[in-house]
Amino acid sequence: MSHRSTRRDLLKGTGAALGTAGLGSLAGCSSLVSGGGGGSGSVTVGSKKFPEQQILGYLAYEALTENTELNIQDEVSLGGSNTNFNALQSGDINMYWEYTGTAWLTLPPSHSEVITDPAEIYSKAKSDLEEEHDLTFLERAPFNNTYVLLANPDWQSETGISTLSGLAEYVNGGNTDLTMVMGPEFQERSDGWPGLTKAYGFESAAKDLNVKNVKANLTYQVLGQGEADIGVGFNTNPKILKFDLKGLEDDQGFFPVYNPAPLVDMETLESNEAMRAPLNSISAALTTDKIRELNRRVSIDGESAQQVASDFLSNENII
Repeated sequence: MSHRSTRRDLLKGTGAALGTAGLGSLAGCSSLVSGGGGGSGSVTVGSKKFPEQQILGYLAYEALTENTELNIQDEVSLGGSNTNFNALQSGDINMYWEYTGTAWLTLPPSHSEVITDPAEIYSKAKSDLEEEHDLTFLERAPFNNTYVLLANPDWQSETGISTLSGLAEYVNGGNTDLTMVMGPEFQERSDGWPGLTKAYGFESAAKDLNVKNVKANLTYQVLGQGEADIGVGFNTNPKILKFDLKGLEDDQGFFPVYNPAPLVDMETLESNEAMRAPLNSISAALTTDKIRELNRRVSIDGESAQQVASDFLSNENII
């Protein structure tokens, strides 16, 4: 894909004259000056198949292409978590974006303990990956693709409820005439509805709520059209924006954390240190609002994930 003049071109053209001090003074460019290594290596970028992961994959692909001399290969949309993880271990790919919660709860050695502190789960998952598999996480993004309870905007405006603690207090106060929508799996699993109502102290009162099962993708539309008051969704789904739904803050930290981070083969990283700065710059820029907008452009507007990724990197001055 063609691009205009990039940071890499700027650094190539001015680096010899400016020297180390001069590079540090380049406005907006210092974060992407590599620490050495990785001038001529080959790196293959993988990803999972759904839109958010395709975007993440192409963010890495484009940023590495434009900011390093590495030969970047495209294996975006390779498969699911296990497919990418196995490919990373076998050397068929050299990196993909994985979620901290997935790494901790699913990848070997998997753990049953739910960790809701973003820094703690990142640190523990990173240690596991390094010790068990010679893989490592680079910096994690701030957005969290976890479960979220969403409210119809009119209902939220009328009640003023903005947190799960507020919802618990409201329901415990006898306000059980509201309608909930969720998938059957969430309604049964311990880290879903039963665990949530117990953790927030409205387990008994919740039994009087009108709970309906709907397919996950329909939750947003049902809520947006006023056919339910509260529903369960995923925090980065762009339909939250489409229907102006209001997320209720998980103020007691019940849900697991799913921050994405570049998962990289350690040998590849050691040989190609130029990868580190561009990938970390992407992570730092990816807020929840921004990834929802990128997801909207791909999954609702039908734009190319690669073009959306390139536009984002350009707007963030990463390429």
